[in-house]
Amino acid sequence: MAVNKQTAGGADVQTHTHFLQRDALYDEEKPYSLRYTPPAGFPRANIKLERHGIRVRDVRPAKDDLSFERDGFEVIDFSSQMKYQDWDDDSKIKSVYLREVADRLRKALGACHVQIFEHTVGMAPNIDTTVPWALNMVRSLNPEKAEEIIKHRIQCVKWVIPINWPGAVLTKVSVWKPLVGPVRDWPLAMCEPGTMDVHRDLEPCDLVYPDYVVENQQVYFSDAFRWLYLSDQQPNEAWIFLQSDTDPSGKPVAHTAFPMPSSHENTGPRESIEVRALVYYGGF
Repeated sequence: MAVNKQTAGGADVQTHTHFLQRDALYDEEKPYSLRYTPPAGFPRANIKLERHGIRVRDVRPAKDDLSFERDGFEVIDFSSQMKYQDWDDDSKIKSVYLREVADRLRKALGACHVQIFEHTVGMAPNIDTTVPWALNMVRSLNPEKAEEIIKHRIQCVKWVIPINWPGAVLTKVSVWKPLVGPVRDWPLAMCEPGTMDVHRDLEPCDLVYPDYVVENQQVYFSDAFRWLYLSDQQPNEAWIFLQSDTDPSGKPVAHTAFPMPSSHENTGPRESIEVRALVYYGGF
């Protein structure tokens, strides 16, 4: 990892977030959360969380040293044609913004094809998908050629930027950016993948909707984790980070929003948009 206490040079933030509680229950029962009202007497979730303090380092002085290929996350410059008033128009988000994101990801990652399958407006640390779930998504989106596609590397990537909404191998990637800036309320923190033991620190979890299931990974607390964030993130700065990868060398990035201790009452709520995409390196 290129960013450490010697190179980052930014101020630490002492804050807190919630992690999955280690419990013998999960030896027998998979963690789950129902995203609908269940029958009377049926528990809506069995996820037990516990609060821990974390130290988060400002990566801004070294943000240009970050590498998606090496670190699993990166901050990229990204300007959209979307205006502030456009963000409440879902059809325009799909016709303009999501196309911009797909094009930017394709160029930034050297991919042959990008499929965006979800966008949300936006809190415990988590990893949004697993490789089996991502492969099922590939089969759902590409039923006629899926078996040929999955012979190649696929990543699931996340893209996040700030916006003006209240708080948005196969690689699955996420992209996150603010709609307005600077972000001083609940910024996003990334956990350096090299500090995480995927066998010890992660637990598969089902998010159950009325007609489908999403498998993500909840995170157990560890003192070994190193957390980073980008201070005063602006709308033209987007996080991209890895969520799952059919190449075993790709490590998923746990992430969480966290409260800023210095946040004032007159600080506006964070407004952001998050995009999840499948990134293909062959088969198209």
